[in-house]
Amino acid sequence: MASEHTAGPENPYASALDGLEIDDPVQAFFDFCRERERIRIRRESGESGPWSDDPIFQQGRFLNVFREDDRGTKSILRFVEPVAQDFEALVHAVFFARWCNRDSTIDQLDYADLCSPLALRSRFNQLAIQPWCNVTAYPVGPIRWAGKTHPRLDAAVELFHAIRGDLAALIKGADRDVVRATQAINDHFGMDNDFPIFMAVMDVAWFRPDLIDPASHVPTGIGAAPYLDRLQHHLGLADHHQACEAMIALQAEHWPDAKRAFQPIDIEYLSCECRKYFSYRNGTKQFEGKNRFLPGQDAQFVFDIDGAEQETIQTQIHVIAGGPCSGKTTLLRELKARGYRVEDETSEVLLKEGVANGQDAEVLRADPVQWQRDVLEKDHSLFDGLPVDELIFTDTSFIEDLVFSRRAGIQMGPNVHRWLKNKRYRRVFFLEPLATYESNAVRMESQALAEQIGRDIQQEYNEFGYGLIRVPACSLAERLDIILQHLDG
Repeated sequence: MASEHTAGPENPYASALDGLEIDDPVQAFFDFCRERERIRIRRESGESGPWSDDPIFQQGRFLNVFREDDRGTKSILRFVEPVAQDFEALVHAVFFARWCNRDSTIDQLDYADLCSPLALRSRFNQLAIQPWCNVTAYPVGPIRWAGKTHPRLDAAVELFHAIRGDLAALIKGADRDVVRATQAINDHFGMDNDFPIFMAVMDVAWFRPDLIDPASHVPTGIGAAPYLDRLQHHLGLADHHQACEAMIALQAEHWPDAKRAFQPIDIEYLSCECRKYFSYRNGTKQFEGKNRFLPGQDAQFVFDIDGAEQETIQTQIHVIAGGPCSGKTTLLRELKARGYRVEDETSEVLLKEGVANGQDAEVLRADPVQWQRDVLEKDHSLFDGLPVDELIFTDTSFIEDLVFSRRAGIQMGPNVHRWLKNKRYRRVFFLEPLATYESNAVRMESQALAEQIGRDIQQEYNEFGYGLIRVPACSLAERLDIILQHLDG
């Protein structure tokens, strides 16, 4: 399950339903639930799609009615169930799972893996696909504990193992109330968005209702607020809590054969789903990017640009490409010393600036999707603005951004592909990896992952029609000679 929660008073969804008439929002709520549940049953029974005649359900991506039917929650419940009788282990497992929040990662693990933090970190560092990113879910920012900041990976892999007893005690002291437990933990964590904590605590209720009440009232997320406002007004009630209670009572009338009774958390997040559904009807939400449902495909953000070159433009940009630790920086530094114009890699510049200002590189990249989107924006601006008739060396190119974007769950729109096909780099020099690999504050990939990235980069250039000029792992002087000889050719 995921919802749309952010910090601060501004709600980007506040006007999503403005101007739309919904005669009976209660009936519409249950109509949505029944149709969405029919879709799940038809799909899981093996029927061929589309599973609904409703074009909104055919094109839009929605959660299941019952959160235990969603893929991510299923993985979490399977992961946690073997340790459910050990409360500290249960708490540790649910916090790890909600910080990870990727079913394909969780499905490869069991609780014993969490009890060896160094081995688990090493295992994740070997993965070619980002193990934490989930573009349809809540953001997971850094947390604080005992005066120290912990990025997402550190918290999930190491910190939760160390403080599982403290977290268990905070939950036990909340008198079964999910909001009190969430707040008690966030008094330590200091998260701008405490939704990951809330979800972990609610997961405890599956297994220990004696410690967290599954029927606890829950806060209203910004995505749910517009539809809960409609329900509250239609029912003539004082607040969202009363609206949730009323909807739970009305289930017996409107959907008596549902597989289980609703709880406040169900009404809250289904109100978010109803807001999404009626936003499509109202034209305030579009079937694009991560919102568009494509059978068999995970949700992805789409990055695109306004327009693109329609004719081929041959630039004089010479790209120094290669995987991590291939010697690009050293080579480019020498080219700059010889008087050539050199443009440094955008992501490297951003990371070095942050580290120089006292920020941790992992904290800067704590949200890999947002980080990569920022890099894409800046890199497009850089490469689109470079002169086409001046000899320039660049540390990587936008084509390499595609490799890292894919790992973060971002796909490119058609204008980006057209731009890259038509605005051509003069030459691409691919540096073979050096014999000795070293990680540092801005290069955090393992050697195995760095090698895989290098292979992916070569493939990406090939797909865009570039014949790579391979530069072996030789001395700096020899590498310079190879490059300069091609400039004369």
